Amino acid sequence: MKILFYVSHFGFLRNFEPALRLLAQRGHKVHLLADRRDRLGGTRTIDNLTAAAPDAFTSSYVPSRKGDPFHLLSLKLRLSLDYWRYLEPRYDRATSLRARAARQAPVAAVRAAGLPLMGSRAGLALLRAVARRAERALPTGVVPAAVLDELRPDVLLVTPLLYFGSPQVDFVRAAGDRGIPVCHCVGSWDHLTTKGMIHEIPDRMTVWNEMQRREASEIHGVAPERVVVTGAQAYDHWFTQQPSRTREQFCANVGLSPEQLVLLYLCSSPFIAPHEVPFVRRWIAALRGSSDRRIRDANVLIRPHPQNAEQWRDVEIDDPRVAIHPRAGANPVDIDARAEYFDSMFHAVAVVGINTSALIESGIVGRPVCAIQAEDFAGTQEGTLHFQHLKEVNGGLLQLAPTFEVHLEQLSSILADPQSFAARSRAFVEAFVRPNGMAAPAAEYFVTAIEALRQIRPERHRRSVIDHVLTRLLAPAAHAAELAAARRKAGRTRKDRGGATA
Repeated sequence: MKILFYVSHFGFLRNFEPALRLLAQRGHKVHLLADRRDRLGGTRTIDNLTAAAPDAFTSSYVPSRKGDPFHLLSLKLRLSLDYWRYLEPRYDRATSLRARAARQAPVAAVRAAGLPLMGSRAGLALLRAVARRAERALPTGVVPAAVLDELRPDVLLVTPLLYFGSPQVDFVRAAGDRGIPVCHCVGSWDHLTTKGMIHEIPDRMTVWNEMQRREASEIHGVAPERVVVTGAQAYDHWFTQQPSRTREQFCANVGLSPEQLVLLYLCSSPFIAPHEVPFVRRWIAALRGSSDRRIRDANVLIRPHPQNAEQWRDVEIDDPRVAIHPRAGANPVDIDARAEYFDSMFHAVAVVGINTSALIESGIVGRPVCAIQAEDFAGTQEGTLHFQHLKEVNGGLLQLAPTFEVHLEQLSSILADPQSFAARSRAFVEAFVRPNGMAAPAAEYFVTAIEALRQIRPERHRRSVIDHVLTRLLAPAAHAAELAAARRKAGRTRKDRGGATA
């Protein structure tokens, strides 16, 4: 089977590497396609894949869509719909998510939703209906058709699909025009609740667990029978990984004494915790003031998030029991980086963080996982739906504390009986990461779901007469969007030139 796997950037491949390797082992050919380059080591994942199966993988980037007369208008309409989604009551506490969507939406969409009548439930429903009909009427453009006609895949896999204003929607529709089955592969635990809308329902969707199946149905309108629960193939390797160093060797490598236990702090992404350093300093001060000597004297290892490490570059903490490593962050996309990351979790007695997928990975490794409800991050902890999974699924993964004082008490309890807290982590993992059984790699279920796509005969999408009429009516708006973008680009160019000569 010839598979086209279309991602926004190759950094997404990290979450699918085990499944891609298995597809190659089963004799499938996979072409990897990306919209843009990334800084997260995505091409290293491609190197790993091609080294293991050189004949199975090829890759390329989507050609520029400059000159597509309706491309920008399509994106603006999708960005508007993505923003209006966050005005639903379920997102009333999601102030940070709502603000982020507003920043990316067209100004007119934000202003329209703020008007007295348009901002009502009925008004927003009308806005959505008009924008959705207009967006669906527009042609998909030349590039998606040309790429699909050149590569001629048997199936199209796409992720993340629901990023704000996603151009991937056009490929899903163009595939439907050609009778190519499409599967939306959900790549992470938060994608269905923290991103945009799914503007074109695919033939199939793979998700990690039943919670995501419910989100796909309730939030995005995907029929449950189209959704396949595979487990989290992104984390298959953690179930078999072994430490690469002894505890003594690990501590020596990061600059800590092996005489004291290690508490690991895993930092969060720039959206979740843009200014995390002050909070971590307060946390360390609380540890040092603990009445429990084991906590007071504990080593602290801070691991910066690979996308949010800049804030740690010049930070110095005057405490020999604190280490920041790796200082620049590291995305675990190769053997050495993955081994170092695993060792940091394995040799810790407990893991602490704000709201990050690394907490789930720590649970897989069997470590107790803690979080403190911080006012600094209220909008990206309690204000996000995916954080609730960490609290609730199968008893919850987190030891969640409302204050530093309660957190210290929880740490003392963990040190007194670490195995019982490790059991709590396992219960969460069984439901959220490996719902088909702890012994069965999720990649196997994922690959089986992809192979089943061959049996699907998608209904071909044909543009109606009304679509053609609406396209003509929307042509002036599309032209205006192109002119506005050209003016903004010219303004940025003049500004850059002015700065360069100043």
